[in-house]
Amino acid sequence: MFGALIRDVTDRSRARRRLEHLAHCDMLTSLPNRNALQARLTDAIGTSPCALMMLDLDGFKHVNDSLGHAIGDELLAAVATRLCNALGDGGFVARLGGDEFAILITDCADPILLDRIAARIFASFQTSFELAGQSVFVETSIGIAMTPNDAVSAGQLLSSADLALYNAKGEGGGTRTFFARAMQTRSEQRVRLGVELRAALARHEFELWYQPQVSLADGHLVGVEALLRWRHPVHGLLQPHAFIDVLEKNTVAESVGDWIIDSACSTAAEWKRRGLGNVRMGVNLFPAQLRSDRLFETVTSALTRHDLQAHQLELEITETTVLRHSTQSTKALRKLKARGVGVAFDDFGTGFASLSLLQKYPLTRLKIDRSFVAQIDRKAGDAAIVGAVVAMARSLGLTVIAEGVESGGQEDVLISLGCDEAQGYRYGRPMTAEALAGRYLRPVEQAADRGAHCDQDSLITTRR
Repeated sequence: MFGALIRDVTDRSRARRRLEHLAHCDMLTSLPNRNALQARLTDAIGTSPCALMMLDLDGFKHVNDSLGHAIGDELLAAVATRLCNALGDGGFVARLGGDEFAILITDCADPILLDRIAARIFASFQTSFELAGQSVFVETSIGIAMTPNDAVSAGQLLSSADLALYNAKGEGGGTRTFFARAMQTRSEQRVRLGVELRAALARHEFELWYQPQVSLADGHLVGVEALLRWRHPVHGLLQPHAFIDVLEKNTVAESVGDWIIDSACSTAAEWKRRGLGNVRMGVNLFPAQLRSDRLFETVTSALTRHDLQAHQLELEITETTVLRHSTQSTKALRKLKARGVGVAFDDFGTGFASLSLLQKYPLTRLKIDRSFVAQIDRKAGDAAIVGAVVAMARSLGLTVIAEGVESGGQEDVLISLGCDEAQGYRYGRPMTAEALAGRYLRPVEQAADRGAHCDQDSLITTRR
């Protein structure tokens, strides 16, 4: 006599296969995901030389913000299809998350072949993506690392390719970069610098220096731009180019930004108490401040604390910060503008998204980038561009300030084009608050005694 227990395990097997699929597949693009890539990498590294290409989309954030996340998802799926078509059967394509993809090419240690593959990928992005009835263009940056020269494990290869991608993005995007050992050294230096920056705020090592801004109509000093400096205990006074890129990505950036706003307002209030007039104070915002929900409170609290009028403060944003904006930051800027705080668009004309963002943000002023000013008195094209910007700004109710003015010739052309204000070495280099007050500002009473035209809201400086 026999007994049997029979179970139908079909559903269980199907569920297990489904779970395995979910664990290794990106549901949006149907590509393998990070887990699948790591598993494939581990197998490939032990058998033959291989290369890993890391890709990141240039301008994806702008697409998401301007067209919506649904269109952004469609774009990612379309990018996945193009990458697979560009590779054919020659590589393993995976999506790592967000707008980041990876391509594993096994049995390959030939940089020339990898360069050709990168060229095919770049070529595939030259055609627009047709999404929701719109033509959308994006580019990509590529970082490349190979075994065994760049890494001997899956984790090292991922890290090396990621560093190469970071350097490609740092070169402006739209390019490919092979990993080099120096990148690892620079990465370690950035980590150390980040630690020092966090300590710098606590040790009060940051300083603000100020550069004059003048009215081109009459030479009056109408404002200053507050510029960050770092009094490093070993290296002395450091300019922003030595640390600002690391600071912007550091967790302490928002706190440093809060300190800048408070310190700048304190300086403007001190000048006012000394009878030096209502000087407009320009302050640059970090991306972290625009992402924060504390911007409105931070600014209004600083104005109240220092008894400063709202129109004496101007917040400067760049296209880089704008492309990382949030709806919350836009609301905060609108509320601040409604209270009288100025909002300036810095480095205008240097990025592709500038024109589309002019009406989206509550701007009061455009700052023309110095690259258009440098040869404005020698290149008719630059003068035409600046003239067009001035005319466009006027139609939008915005004032215009030109940066990088160094000569009388540049100044004369700007005046003829109707530019409102100027900033640059012609009027003064960045200097301490005390130096600027002593050199450019005069107490109202003294100016009146000399018979100079001067009032509380409009202080005079002579053109040099």
